[in-house]
Amino acid sequence: MASFLKRTLGPLRTFSTSPIVRLRGPLTFDGWYPRDHKPGPYPENEEERRRAAIKYGLRPEDYIPMDKDDIVRYAGDYPDLGVVTYDHKDPYESWTDRHHRRNWGEMVGMDMMNYRGDRLTFTGLEKEDYTTWASIVMCLRVLVPMALLAYYFSREDADAFRWKNPWMPKQYPYDFARAFPFDDPRKFPIVNYSFDVEGEDHGHHAHH
Repeated sequence: MASFLKRTLGPLRTFSTSPIVRLRGPLTFDGWYPRDHKPGPYPENEEERRRAAIKYGLRPEDYIPMDKDDIVRYAGDYPDLGVVTYDHKDPYESWTDRHHRRNWGEMVGMDMMNYRGDRLTFTGLEKEDYTTWASIVMCLRVLVPMALLAYYFSREDADAFRWKNPWMPKQYPYDFARAFPFDDPRKFPIVNYSFDVEGEDHGHHAHH
């Protein structure tokens, strides 16, 4: 206890009497620091390999570093933990972080962000369900109802059910297209309707 207080309070006394701050991060005694756990150089021999395994909390026989020839995933001595998705983990385990099914101090895989519970996740057991015919049936379950609904709502029958009531084209008093661009539209009137009943008019003249 005395040595702990000496290591802890020593820098504080120095801080009070000297403008030079000697505090090391948030702690004043030796402990865990992120910079001590950054990926180091690729292990070239068995001793370096065992040291890297201990640094990452793995057994030496379980430690496999990233492939040096993989220019995308290579990260020094960082271990290759494989693909472990959210669904690979036991849902009934008492996880420290239940939302992501992770425990405190658990190693983080290179692609952990890609295989979270709200992203791509699988176990491999679903593969046997995706046969050729199962895929075709899955597509038809969507496409066939869409085709039937499209036909039902878009056929030309006047009595067919519509999403909204049909209407006639908008009527204009003048033929603006013929008058464009410089002529007067009033020279080209459009007769959209008439109050004269053509059938009765012809009958009246025939009677006389």
